[in-house]
Amino acid sequence: MCVLLKSIKHRCWALLVISSQLLTSFSPAHSFEPLDDFQIHGFASQGYFLTTANNIYGQSSKHRGTLGLTETGINVSFRPLDNIRVAAQGIYRHAGDVSEEAGIDFALIDWTIIDSYSLRMGLRLGRIKNPFGFYNETRDVAFTRPSITLPGINYERSRNLLLSTDGAQIYVDKTLDIGYFSFQLNAGELGDDLDELEIAILTFDAPGHLENMPSYITKIGYESISGATRLAFSYANADMEYKPSGLGDFFDNGDLDFEQFILSAQQRFGDITLTGEYLRQENTFKNFGPFYPDASPVTESYYLQGDYYFTNRVKGYARYDALFLDKDNRNGRTSVPNSLRSAAFTKDYMLGLEWSPSSQWMIQAEYHRLNGTAILSFADNPDRLATKKHWSLFALQVSYRF
Repeated sequence: MCVLLKSIKHRCWALLVISSQLLTSFSPAHSFEPLDDFQIHGFASQGYFLTTANNIYGQSSKHRGTLGLTETGINVSFRPLDNIRVAAQGIYRHAGDVSEEAGIDFALIDWTIIDSYSLRMGLRLGRIKNPFGFYNETRDVAFTRPSITLPGINYERSRNLLLSTDGAQIYVDKTLDIGYFSFQLNAGELGDDLDELEIAILTFDAPGHLENMPSYITKIGYESISGATRLAFSYANADMEYKPSGLGDFFDNGDLDFEQFILSAQQRFGDITLTGEYLRQENTFKNFGPFYPDASPVTESYYLQGDYYFTNRVKGYARYDALFLDKDNRNGRTSVPNSLRSAAFTKDYMLGLEWSPSSQWMIQAEYHRLNGTAILSFADNPDRLATKKHWSLFALQVSYRF
């Protein structure tokens, strides 16, 4: 109990530090004179996870489970001019043994070039969240996720790579009689905390490191006038280089290229909402040398989720989710040793319940029955031979926002 209280106290201090930095940075002339359009919002969520085998967000397979997922953030925005908006969000995130960090989630200047009834167009500069699928832009905010844990297309190992871009975004919103159309294009440098991704690709923590090349991500979206129908197509291109450490490194200067395509669809039928997404990721690994032959596996992932609103405050949901790291080796049959075959895929059957006692509070509970271990992090599961193919997960989460 003492360890738990110390952990919670540490996380609260991290949020307070972020808050003070943001408020100081964005208060005009560092004064406390209020702005009419100054806005401040925040959120906090705490998750609990218990598994029958394997670990997620910490030592969840222990008999008491883990409180290993904490997400807190605060954001501010204001308009120095009618067509200029300045916004930033600081976030603290603790995710088991994978990461515990506080930093700037986004910080941008938004210049609206055209703003009319039917057309809005602008340019954003700074650190910008990547528009990729339905949930990537707000994946760390519990109130905007479809569940406690995200579907497999939001691959946790590549989270830091695809979360945001340091660069620019062009956006266009167009209103027509048949609905609302949107276009976003991000260009710049993606995230650089790539330790989990490096281990996922090379199978161990190699002496060298990955470096990003300039990349771009784009998304085209449609929403009906009623809001009942949503469609989107997303594309991302990410190039990286492996930089060997010198003597003793097994690998040469390797090149990595990822091309990702996501089709997203959502339809509401009264109290029922169906959401599905399909991901195809074309991977190219080359020039690593004799210990890592050139390869071009294609990753495939998809899910279908149904939500039913019993009342406006109580929602039940169910989802089938599948992830295959190589679509031509779906069950890991060509993997050696045989004990690692389950690391090639994950199939997840999930049931969940959500209760919102007010607009500021949300409580969720989920049960997952899983087959495969592709979603597991290496930091939480350093001994891959000890992982189990079939396992179950129980999760609880409490979230608050203002």
